[in-house]
Amino acid sequence: IVSIQFLAPVTGLSTKGNPMLRKTSPVRHGMTAVLALLIGCATFLAACGSGNNNNGQVTITLAAPNQWTTSGTDFGQGWTDIVAQYEKINPNVKVKIVVLPLSSFYQTTSTELAAGTAPDIVFNQATYKGYMVTPLDSYLNGPNKYAPDRGKWIDWFDPNVFGFSNPSSTAPISDGHLYWVPLNLFDAGLYYNQDLLAKAGVSAPPQTWADFQADCAKVKAAGATCLAMDNSALGTLWTFRVIANMMMAKYYDQWNVFDAQGNAGTNTTLTTKDYVRAIKTGALNAQLPEFVEALNLLKDTFTNDATPNWSGIKGLSGSGVNLPDFIAGKDAFAWGANFGAADVQKATFKVGSIGWPTITTATSPLSINFPAQFGLATGGTSYMIPSSTKGDHLKDAIDFLQFMTAPKYTQSWITATTGVSSVETVQAPDVIAGFGVGDWGKPQRQFAIQFMELTPDLSQSYQQFIQGWLLGTADLAATQKAFTDGWKAAADQQLKDNPSWASESWAK
Repeated sequence: IVSIQFLAPVTGLSTKGNPMLRKTSPVRHGMTAVLALLIGCATFLAACGSGNNNNGQVTITLAAPNQWTTSGTDFGQGWTDIVAQYEKINPNVKVKIVVLPLSSFYQTTSTELAAGTAPDIVFNQATYKGYMVTPLDSYLNGPNKYAPDRGKWIDWFDPNVFGFSNPSSTAPISDGHLYWVPLNLFDAGLYYNQDLLAKAGVSAPPQTWADFQADCAKVKAAGATCLAMDNSALGTLWTFRVIANMMMAKYYDQWNVFDAQGNAGTNTTLTTKDYVRAIKTGALNAQLPEFVEALNLLKDTFTNDATPNWSGIKGLSGSGVNLPDFIAGKDAFAWGANFGAADVQKATFKVGSIGWPTITTATSPLSINFPAQFGLATGGTSYMIPSSTKGDHLKDAIDFLQFMTAPKYTQSWITATTGVSSVETVQAPDVIAGFGVGDWGKPQRQFAIQFMELTPDLSQSYQQFIQGWLLGTADLAATQKAFTDGWKAAADQQLKDNPSWASESWAK
């Protein structure tokens, strides 16, 4: 029997058939029985280092974040049910989930990938090189036996968010190969407490930044907090990502010079190569007045609107930002992900969902009134398989991921976990409708591949120097230098990883 074990960090934050059954002859009496026993023992001993237990079971571990609840033991009922369904279809397979701490999963996974000791399936947010993980191209270009209606597994995925021609899908390696698959997509926005807003005299959720600030003043006058916040990376990352996308929208056409394959042309979102070129030519720099304005608006939000002493509140779940306080009725608004809706709906008040308000010229003369965007992305439940995963472990890991991205089976899981499916024909639940409305539901064209995540090292450093800016331990000049140094190092690393880019004139 094969058992798949999940090692998953608690986050408060997508790899898009039957296992290879081991057939054995019936054990007969006499010498045949002895030989069979010896062969069985040899097989058992050979697999001990790969997770076999005393019953001959193979344990395949999966390291991933708990994005649905704050539980330290499981992913919630939706996962329990889908795993049970998989086990019923595959009676030789057992699936076990083990939850890892949010504070250490990134470093743990990165270290294990480098050492070749990682679990069989891991969350794709980690520092790694191409040789540390398994290219999935051949599997994606082959059929998914759980969904045979389309010729290739890759054909089931929404090409707007995942595919060989999508630059965000090949990141961070960006060598043209797909190393991970999304089980669902990520979408986020603001949940809001309709009862609290009504009590504060707010008749409708804000559409512009100016409206938002006026509403926050009313909320605070009513004795509540406007925006729930904690010290997780989600709060700073999502907020700055949205603000910067609006404030720097004027540069999109200037920087958009490569298509998804890196050739001369354009793309619907800026590619990694676009950003590297903008950095190397000096077009993207921390002295841009729009970038400085984005930093200032970010600080204003955390200073004036966010939970007091937010830096001392530990982020518990990738489902949102300080959702416990929001659910308790202390805050009017809270950042939340689509798969956090199940917890939010437990609140005793009426909950709504909207996008972030748009920054207009009424707030900043540097604004071009470009609407707030977020859109669907593959930053949801995405998994990859380490190159150390071999043999039956590899076959069964692929098998489970294909099952999880087959529409016939994933619909119930998507509904139960309030997710957005990475595969077509699967419908998202109504409760997160506000996250996909209008311009907010469109992918960010400016920072879809965020400038703060060009390399894993830059992604990890971003939180450190942006918190320094927000907490006042670093002034504007120091923060600008941190971004400048980080961008230059990231651009140089990308040129090293993509030597063909280095030969182009702009990279000199």
